[in-house]
Amino acid sequence: MAERKPRKPRASGQNRADDAQSGSSSPEPAEDAGAQGEDEAAPRAPRPAVPAPRPTAEERAESAFDVISVYLHPGRENVMLIYILYLLGAVPAFGAIPIIVGFVMALLNRTESEGVWASHYEYQFRQAAIGLLFVIVSAILTVVLIGIIGLILTFVWWIVRSVKGIQAASRDDPIDDPRSYGW
Repeated sequence: MAERKPRKPRASGQNRADDAQSGSSSPEPAEDAGAQGEDEAAPRAPRPAVPAPRPTAEERAESAFDVISVYLHPGRENVMLIYILYLLGAVPAFGAIPIIVGFVMALLNRTESEGVWASHYEYQFRQAAIGLLFVIVSAILTVVLIGIIGLILTFVWWIVRSVKGIQAASRDDPIDDPRSYGW
């Protein structure tokens, strides 16, 4: 391999146009007028960057809690989260855990909510209670084989009700009849 020759220091009168003509591709810092008396061959130390102040552990915890708390207090985000949990609970791989979590969230928030969101919490609470009743009755009737049809209908009812709730919540509309057993 060929060895590289050391570069010559720049004279104070040269500029970047000389580099462009000579084909030099590495930029060097421009020299300022106050550096004429200093030794030109001495390398300049780069200025240390001033780091941004890092947040304390308390500030990080507060900001993380602020992000999460939006989903825990009554409102649109919480309602949407419960509907998503209900849909996840319909997937057999997740089991009933998301439904139980969503049910508890709806139960806790329905007393604190007002207006549009109160109808959604009532709708979600009743969906979980009625769905549980339908699943129990259908499971008992599987002995007679009609329970399989009941389980399929309960699954479809669950999905339709959850999607209907998501659509209404995304438009900020209340549920028309939150106490209904239907879709």
